[in-house]
Order: sequence, then C-alpha cells, then structure tokens
Amino acid sequence: MAPSRYGTHDSIYKRNKKKILMTQDVCALCGKPVDKSLKYPDKWCATVDHIIPLNKGGHPSALDNLQLAHFYCNRIKSDNVGGKIK
Repeated sequence: MAPSRYGTHDSIYKRNKKKILMTQDVCALCGKPVDKSLKYPDKWCATVDHIIPLNKGGHPSALDNLQLAHFYCNRIKSDNVGGKIK
C-alpha cells in the first residue's frame, strides 16, 4: 500500500473530508450546486479543495483550509490560493 500524501494527517483529513461532504452542497469555486451522486471521473463530481494549497503552505487537514468543489473547478483552480473561478 502506498503511503498517503497527507502523512500523519491522513486520518484527520479523511474525517474532515467527510464533514465537508456532509455539510456543504455548493461548489466554493463556482457557486453552483454539487451533485454528490456523481463519481470520478465525471468532471462535476464532488472533491475537497485545499483553500491554500499544500505546496503554498496550506495545512493538509485543517477544516478551515478545506472546501467543497467540483472536480473540474478544482482542476482549473490548480495550486492558486483561494479565489473564485469564472
């Protein structure tokens, strides 16, 4: 089994990801509803975005650094910090 990219934060990240998926319904990046029944590789499936990307110093598992996003929107945002997409 490959090591997690979140290292020691893995279990906290998974718990907080579950919270985000249970409590948020709108993509934080585009403002449109997220259909959580869609699964990857559908580009509109739900993902959890790091507001401040890990490579920019963002915390890997802090709840206040996580937000719901469409997979597509998250890919467009890439490793930019915060902000909305058009």
